[in-house]
Amino acid sequence: MAQISTVEYETTIFTLPPDNIGPNKATLLHARTKNNNSNFYKAILYIHGFIDYYFHDHVCMRFLEKGYDFYALDLRKCGRSIISPEHDQYKHYCNDLREYDEEITLAIEHITKEAKTQNRKILLFGHSTGGLIATLYASSGSRNADIDAVILNSPYLSIVESTAIESALLTVLRKLKISQDVDAGWYGRSVHVSDRGEWNFDLNKIPIDTVRLHGSFFSAVHRIHQDLIKGRIKMKCPVLLMCSNRSMHAEKQWRDEYGEADIVVNVKAMRCAATMISSQVTIYEIENAKHDIFLSKQSVREKAFDLMFRWLRHLEEDW
Repeated sequence: MAQISTVEYETTIFTLPPDNIGPNKATLLHARTKNNNSNFYKAILYIHGFIDYYFHDHVCMRFLEKGYDFYALDLRKCGRSIISPEHDQYKHYCNDLREYDEEITLAIEHITKEAKTQNRKILLFGHSTGGLIATLYASSGSRNADIDAVILNSPYLSIVESTAIESALLTVLRKLKISQDVDAGWYGRSVHVSDRGEWNFDLNKIPIDTVRLHGSFFSAVHRIHQDLIKGRIKMKCPVLLMCSNRSMHAEKQWRDEYGEADIVVNVKAMRCAATMISSQVTIYEIENAKHDIFLSKQSVREKAFDLMFRWLRHLEEDW
């Protein structure tokens, strides 16, 4: 199992307006750096993926070492922001991806207050669905002018890897806006320490056997994908996109190569979509990386860290 350093976090709860399911909240974690020798208050705001939550202490530690305060947001109906057992049945349920603008805006306002009078640099860091949400916010969110750069870790900018039957099921769920429990597939199992991975995350927050898919969520994603294809989503800030060098659809029988590829999102389509979201996109393909680059085996994630912080050093030279 990967050794994860203990990090001290301050927790802020945002109470959000209720929706058709019930009350909502979002949870912001904050770890403070002791190494910021620059003229700027530098902050990372991490946004997790689909039916996911923040548990990436090892990523946080790297940013703290580089002088960044690290913030992580558990979105409404996810992770630490699940309010009740009933709520638990609606992980990542939404009707519109712009719903998440509210907690992201509150997080940015919180970061701005923490910066006090210092000049500040705020970077969004989004993984998978969080990458799509970060892209959307940096394009049109109410505080998008405060975003100085975006880091995307295998963002959900394009289609998922699926069979014809799986694709048909998603279409039915999306059009009828109904929910369905399905097998979670190999990805979660390839990451968790109880099966073929090295990460000991909470299985109540990220189930790895069965997940409930909500058609309303996929309908919301589909609309944003259509907007992206039509060129309606554009970011003005520098963007780093990191992804695996290959993707594949996982069959029911485990194969070792599933642990060295993106078995969730089609990376070729993702890279193509990335060229449409900004004129300042840098794309790094990481050989043998998983869907979450930073949950790949150590040699792979170390290469990803090196490339990411090299990009950040060049970015900081222009500040």
